Amino acid sequence: MREIRPGVWFVEGENRGRYPFAHSLFVDGEEGLLIDTGVGPALESLVPKTRQVVLSHFHRDHVARNHLFTAARFAVHQADAPGVENAEHFYRFSGLSQFNIEAYWRMVSQIKFMPTSIDRYLQDGDLLDTGRHSLRVLHLPGHTQGHCGYLFEEYGFVFATDIDLTAFGPWYGNPVSDLEQFRSSIGKLRALKPELIATGHSMPTAKNIDSKLAAYAEVLDRRDQKILNAISEKPLTLAEITDKKFVYKRHNGQEVLRYFEEQMVRKHLESLVRIKMVTVTSDGLYSATN
Repeated sequence: MREIRPGVWFVEGENRGRYPFAHSLFVDGEEGLLIDTGVGPALESLVPKTRQVVLSHFHRDHVARNHLFTAARFAVHQADAPGVENAEHFYRFSGLSQFNIEAYWRMVSQIKFMPTSIDRYLQDGDLLDTGRHSLRVLHLPGHTQGHCGYLFEEYGFVFATDIDLTAFGPWYGNPVSDLEQFRSSIGKLRALKPELIATGHSMPTAKNIDSKLAAYAEVLDRRDQKILNAISEKPLTLAEITDKKFVYKRHNGQEVLRYFEEQMVRKHLESLVRIKMVTVTSDGLYSATN
């Protein structure tokens, strides 16, 4: 753990927070507050201090150790709550119901789904209090419908969770993910002009934050362009575009990764059709407009 501001502790996830782990944030106070539980076994030391667990969204790498915090109250945005509370909704939100679930859990090396009872359903702008600090809920949808970051106004600090500033770029591979919302959420963060930012999969930084957010958003533009270049040569189906691996460098033999890639490609195509840069025929062939 590292105290990045007085009473605000960055808790580094195993393997530097790489999936299937994620960084957390712990906030001191009489009502000690933990954001996300995907760090790994190191979280056990925080159990006695934690009275509130606030979840950024329903993904397993952010909720995997909820079960440790039996005495804490849980909160999550109302849009993602069903994916934490109920297995059926988790599999529907994630799109994983069509796969061999046992094989999926082995592939991602995660703890299997366990339901969590939610005590508070969050909305944008809600204030959370620990008795020492207060932080504001930032609804940042796109990654998931209920994805949230958390703003410490007194420090100009944002914990942006899975607007994660990694080189991979934005991830929006669930059926409930939304590409245009993701673009808007990045813009919302840029408008805040934070002085310090940390995420669920990258380390805290105070340097060139706006440039980092801009570069992160540009990944989406590059994916658009790769798709446009491909279908400018000849019309292609969704499956043919997916096979070009514009998002993941490889997904051969990994049905789940191919599914996530297809979901993301589909969202780009739908966006490009809406702005009339792409047309689609009745038999599912996509081509770039002239």
